[in-house]
Amino acid sequence: WPETRLEIESMSLTSNVKWVAIAQVAKIVSQLLSVTILARLLAPEDYGLLAIAMVFTNFATLFRDLGTGSAIIQRAELTHSTKNSIFWLNIALGLIILAALSGLAPFVADFYAEPSLVMLLTVLAISFPVNCSSIVHQALLERASEFKTVAGIEGLSVAMALCCAISAALLGCGVYSLVIQAMVVALVQSVLLWRRSGWRPAGRPRLADLKALLGYSGNVSLFQFVNYFARNADSFIIGKVLGSASLGLYNIAYRLMLFPVQNMSYVLARATFPLMAKMRGEHGSIAPIYMQSVSAIAFVTAPIMTSLWLLRDPTISMVFGLKWAGAQALLLWLAPTGFVQSILSTTGSVFQASGKTGAMFRYGLVGAILQVAAFLIGIEQGLAGLVMAYFVATLLNAMLTLPAVLKIAGATIREFLRTLAFPLGA
Repeated sequence: WPETRLEIESMSLTSNVKWVAIAQVAKIVSQLLSVTILARLLAPEDYGLLAIAMVFTNFATLFRDLGTGSAIIQRAELTHSTKNSIFWLNIALGLIILAALSGLAPFVADFYAEPSLVMLLTVLAISFPVNCSSIVHQALLERASEFKTVAGIEGLSVAMALCCAISAALLGCGVYSLVIQAMVVALVQSVLLWRRSGWRPAGRPRLADLKALLGYSGNVSLFQFVNYFARNADSFIIGKVLGSASLGLYNIAYRLMLFPVQNMSYVLARATFPLMAKMRGEHGSIAPIYMQSVSAIAFVTAPIMTSLWLLRDPTISMVFGLKWAGAQALLLWLAPTGFVQSILSTTGSVFQASGKTGAMFRYGLVGAILQVAAFLIGIEQGLAGLVMAYFVATLLNAMLTLPAVLKIAGATIREFLRTLAFPLGA
């Protein structure tokens, strides 16, 4: 490519990353303020009720768009008919989830012996059709790399939602203060996305348009479904075999490792995906953007995970207190696991941008099997054995997945290792 073209793409990537990062920081700040302020105004029982409800709403989120948002960004040619058909599919999915959660609410309430869960789950379910109504609009903005606009919308929505939640808590609304927060985010974000996108649905949906997307979006959904269970298998196994105390230790160490990895991965994946899709369509190779994303994530996560590994004792004792002694030993293996996972997190954008979602699902399934098998084998040696087996499984998954991703991206293993050399050496 001409050097000027590379410079243009690099500037676009920098801009995308900047605005997605700003939006993510706004969400994190809002969450911290929410916990800090609302925790003083609400009872622990309120958060407990919401936590129960979120188990079901988080699972329902897996089916919110069936990967159609990613399909909009990835497709080289996108007609109004296709966008219109996806819009009505998403509305239908939102209404189905609303009906399912509302119908399930009485049984959930009976199971937990909490009658208030009926209304709580039903009201939270209303946010699904609201959110689903703007999936196409957000995907179109991200397809055009309008991340500045999207970041502004997300930042404004979380700020308004926090103010409404605090006001509701002061008025004595209890757990519904948290419900109001979720509803305001969904409503404000959807209204602003509709206003700024400019696209409007018109006409009936066409089955032929949806069939053309079925292979791509279906594999994205299957991958998310498999990944969801793999991500939660460790907590289930530890809680069942070793009990809640061991699960608490593991959860603290795991969240400490996951927080920087998850947020950095989210920012880069969201920022690079539309650029990769565009480059794939125009030039066939996405190696330059992919190598930039690998370099960026390694530059951040390598020193963080190294510091977490070296300073695990004072970190746990100073941040969480002496009662969490024992979590330090888990970070011995979780910190390097976090670094490998951060590099693996870059692979999803390559699979999706190149349309290889079937391969993404197959590699994701293999990774999930490796991970669950490692948990089952490692748990025999306690928490220390589990985290060691987790690292081995993650490393094996990387050794299987990365060569395939590099081939799709048009990059070599030598280039990949050279990209990692500086951040790892530093």
